[in-house]
Amino acid sequence: MIALLLSRVEAGGLERVQFNLARGLVDRGHSVRIVAGRLEGAAPCVDEVHFIAPSGAWQFLWRLLGWIRRNRPAVIVTTSNDVAVWVLLWRRWLYADAEVIVTQHLAISGPRLAARGVRWVKLACIRWAMARLLPSADAIVAVSAAVAADMRAELGLDGISIDVIHNPIVAVADAAAPDLPCPEAWPFPRDGVPVLVFVGRLAPEKRLDLLFAAFMQVRATLPVRLLVLGAGPIAAQLEQWRQDAGVGIDCRLMGQMQDVLPWIANSDILVLPSDYEGFGNVLVEAMQCATQIVATDCPSGPAEILDHGRFGQLVAVGDAAALAVALRRSLDGSFRVERDALLARSAEFSIDRAVDAYERVFTAKEERVPPSFQR
Repeated sequence: MIALLLSRVEAGGLERVQFNLARGLVDRGHSVRIVAGRLEGAAPCVDEVHFIAPSGAWQFLWRLLGWIRRNRPAVIVTTSNDVAVWVLLWRRWLYADAEVIVTQHLAISGPRLAARGVRWVKLACIRWAMARLLPSADAIVAVSAAVAADMRAELGLDGISIDVIHNPIVAVADAAAPDLPCPEAWPFPRDGVPVLVFVGRLAPEKRLDLLFAAFMQVRATLPVRLLVLGAGPIAAQLEQWRQDAGVGIDCRLMGQMQDVLPWIANSDILVLPSDYEGFGNVLVEAMQCATQIVATDCPSGPAEILDHGRFGQLVAVGDAAALAVALRRSLDGSFRVERDALLARSAEFSIDRAVDAYERVFTAKEERVPPSFQR
C-alpha cells in the first residue's frame, strides 16, 4: 500500500494534487490510501480520504503512528513539513521497513521570512529538525526546481538527491477545457468586456491588494471586470475594498468553487500576484483553458511553469503599476500567447507524467538505502 498523508483536507490545490496522484497510481494497479487528520470546510472527493483525527493536529500526529503500525504501508508520502519530521523521527523504531518519501510543495524560505512571533519560532524549529532528519528519507521530491534550490539553501542539503516532479494537474479528460460553457452562475453580462480572474486562497501572501490596485488603474482607461474565486482570511477585507471603490457589478467575489476550469475558460486573463508560491497549479489550469496569464515573478513556481515569460507575462513582486502595465498589454493584444502553445505547455504537467516519475522514485529504494538506516 502507498499512503499519501495530508494533515487536513480543504478545497485547495494541495488536495487536488493528491487526489490526482492517487487516481493515477490506482489506474496503474497500485493500492493507495489518502490519510488525513480532519476536514476543514467543504471539499470535494472526501469519500476518498481516511480521516483519523477530527480534533486537530496533535491528535493526528499520535493517531498516525498507530495507523501506520496497523496498516504497514510499503510507501509513506508526506506533504507537510511537521508531519515529515514526525514520520522520519519515529520510523527507525516503529516502521523501519516502510519507504518514506518527503514531498515539498512550498518554498521553506517564503513563509519563514514572512512569519512573526510564535509562528516564526515554530517554523524555525521545524526547519532545524528538517535539516537533520530529511537526509534519512528514502527520497525527497520538490514540486519545482526552484523549491528544490530553496530546500538546499535553507536546509544545507548539498550532496543529497532531490527529485523534481511537477504537480499532476492535467488529465486526458480535460483536453476540452478551452471550450467549456459559461457557468450558470456567471455574474457578468456577455457584452464583450474583458474579465480578469483570480483563483486561490484569499490570504495576505496572495496580494489581492496589488490585484485590486492594478484593476483600478486599468479600469480608469479601459473597460474591464474582475472575478475573484476563493475563500480565506481576507475575504471580508476584499469585499470592503470593493464597496469603498464603488465598482459595483464590475468586480464580483464568488467564493470557493469546486470546479474552476469553466470560470477560467470564460475569462480573458488569469492573474496571480503572489509574494510566493510553491508551484502555482492555477497557472497550469489557465494554460489548459488557453487563457492569457499575468503573474508575479515570485518564488518558486511561476517562472518555471511559464518558461520565464514565454507562456505568460511575469512582473516584479509587489509592484501594482507593473502589474497594471502587463494587464494592459494582454488586453490590447501587444502580448499574446497562442492557444495551441498554451495547450501544448499545459500537457507537460500531466498526471501520467507525474505518476511515471513517482513510480521511478518508488522503485529506486534498493539503490539508495540511507546510511543511517542500513541494516
